[in-house]
Amino acid sequence: MYKFRRMSISDYNEVINLWKNTDGIGLSGNDESKKSIKKFLRHNPKTCFVATIDDEEIIGTIMAGDDGRRGNIYHLMVKHEHRKNGIGKDLLERAEKALKKDGVRKIFLVVFKSNEVGNKFWKKNGYDLRDDLNYLNKVIDD
Repeated sequence: MYKFRRMSISDYNEVINLWKNTDGIGLSGNDESKKSIKKFLRHNPKTCFVATIDDEEIIGTIMAGDDGRRGNIYHLMVKHEHRKNGIGKDLLERAEKALKKDGVRKIFLVVFKSNEVGNKFWKKNGYDLRDDLNYLNKVIDD
C-alpha cells in the first residue's frame, strides 16, 4: 500500500501543497520556491524521499542534506490521516541511512517549540533537545 521513492522536482506541486496544509510546519517563502527546491534536490539527490499510496498520492515527505560534515533534516511530515503507521519513521530511516552513506555522523534539525507532535516524534526517534545553543538566522535576500 505505502511506497517510498526519492523526491524529484516533478513532485513539487503536490509536496508544497502538503507542506502548506500541515500544522506545525513553517515555510519561509523563497526557501520553498520551486527554483530553491530544485537546487536543493540537485545538491542532495539521494537524501530526499516521498511516501505514496500505490505510487500515486504523496502522503509524506522528508528533505535531508549535508554540508559534507553535518546533516540537516527539513520538512518531515505525514498527512494526518496516515500517521501512526510507521511512515514518518520509515522516511527518517531512509534519510539517515543515505546521510550516513555520504559520511555524515551528526544530524541537526529545527522544530517549533509549539509543535508538540513533532517534538514527541523526534525524541522518540533518538533526537535530543540541546539547551546549549541559540538558533540564529539572518535574511540576506528579500
